[in-house]
Amino acid sequence: MDKLPNNLVKLAEGSRLKHYPKGQIIIYQGDKPHEVVLVANGYIKMYDIDKQGNEKILHIIKKGAIAPFSFFSGIDQEIRWFYAALTDCDVYVFSAQRLEEKVKQDKDLLLFINHWFSLEVHEILTRLSSMGKSSAKIKLIAALRFLAKENSNQRQSGWIRVNFPVNHQLLADMTGVTRESAATIMKDLTVREYVRNPRQTILEINPKKIYN
Repeated sequence: MDKLPNNLVKLAEGSRLKHYPKGQIIIYQGDKPHEVVLVANGYIKMYDIDKQGNEKILHIIKKGAIAPFSFFSGIDQEIRWFYAALTDCDVYVFSAQRLEEKVKQDKDLLLFINHWFSLEVHEILTRLSSMGKSSAKIKLIAALRFLAKENSNQRQSGWIRVNFPVNHQLLADMTGVTRESAATIMKDLTVREYVRNPRQTILEINPKKIYN
């Protein structure tokens, strides 16, 4: 809990901590949950499933995030997306009523959550805008920029390493292109030193190339 921002530590105090292994669904589409989760560690993917049964990843959230995102517009509404553990993760679970009471009592907490939420929405809109592009390569580079900015750490080598395993299927689910297209584009980007894989599914991104 001490690794969370101070405002969120107050929110997590007294709540129960629950572990989810990689791949387990945390919140189901269509649910009307009376509880929210605060991510203590790990990564959660927010996604939809199309008519062909393919996952479409809308966003990836990490430590400090609150889900479902509809907590701001009314928790009694049906959830429109799935939330599942992209990696093993732990979340604090508490009632939506408690969240509402806390933000009414604590102005700093309300401002903190508002600021966090506005940044998350900005990232979602940026990614959705890129997915409207016709070029599969542009879509994939936009996804790599998102991973580099929000879900990675700088290495001494100058490259940026994504904090969780990344394969071609994950990139395809993030961009709406086929796995085969993602594999072809990533092969080209590897040759051109935009990306590299020190080990299987370990992805590093070259900031000098990806942001130009």
